[in-house]
Amino acid sequence: MGAKKIKGPRLPRPPKGAWRKEYPFRSRYFELQGGGLLHYLDEGVGPPVLMVHGNPTWSFMYRALVKTLAPDYRCLVPDHLGLGLSSRPRSGEYGFRLADRINDLTAFMASLKLTEPVHVVVHDWGGPIGLGWAGANPDLVASLIIFNTGLRLPSPDYAPPLVLGLFRNTGFLGQLLANRFNLFLRGFTQVGSVRPMPPAVVEGFLAPYSLAFLRPAIGRFVKDIPLAPNHPSFSALNRVDQDFDRLAKTPTLLVWGLADFVFSPVFLADFKARRPKASVLALPRAGHLLLEDEPVKIGATARQFLSQARRPGESEVL
Repeated sequence: MGAKKIKGPRLPRPPKGAWRKEYPFRSRYFELQGGGLLHYLDEGVGPPVLMVHGNPTWSFMYRALVKTLAPDYRCLVPDHLGLGLSSRPRSGEYGFRLADRINDLTAFMASLKLTEPVHVVVHDWGGPIGLGWAGANPDLVASLIIFNTGLRLPSPDYAPPLVLGLFRNTGFLGQLLANRFNLFLRGFTQVGSVRPMPPAVVEGFLAPYSLAFLRPAIGRFVKDIPLAPNHPSFSALNRVDQDFDRLAKTPTLLVWGLADFVFSPVFLADFKARRPKASVLALPRAGHLLLEDEPVKIGATARQFLSQARRPGESEVL
């Protein structure tokens, strides 16, 4: 039996605060077929740039990149259902699986009726989701900018970091810590970047999750990490990994925070091996939330790359 239709929007009402100045954008909403409201940004005019976030972040993470690119590009930044300013489905109303996320993104992109190829930017779980859409629609993709993420395990015996294991493998306790006490997101704001985040930025990451009923998708995302073939999302991730080969000729920029405790440099090495002609920006003093550590350098590199993305060229290290 499929998921039930979502009853009511159940939208978060983030508290006012200094974070609003960090995120001065107009909110827009797209209604999914199941009834959920997908919040997104549509800023700037020019070639479209799709930015896909991961967990437990939201479009707030891309705010600096949007400000940098919006003068010359149309920045499209959705929040996944259950995260950010999108609506919160109840248990049983939504699948919370990778395939569901890709379906949501596919519907959102179709609704825009774009007339030119899209530059795709991905990070964390936004990697499999955004690249899942891109791999299924290679003719619609102008270029790829890939931040810290992964499409396959580095080795058969790979184990996730202890902090992820705590929330993923401890059943009710993990969900309690992530949902009731919001420890997963609070922890990320403390260790996700090398540089300490200003209070207004921490406030911004936490803003859509002020109440417990607004947080379940965070824990569900962690649970959806497929580490074995019997996991419900393993086949979907494997399909994304295979479809990535359909993007072999797509101009690609790899931007990596080398101090990331989740997607360590071994994941970057895998992408470099698969895309030997990709441009690479390796950031030794940036962590998982690399846009918090190096927003200026990343923004300048992204602008340079996008301006040249349609031209064939040799690989380079930026």
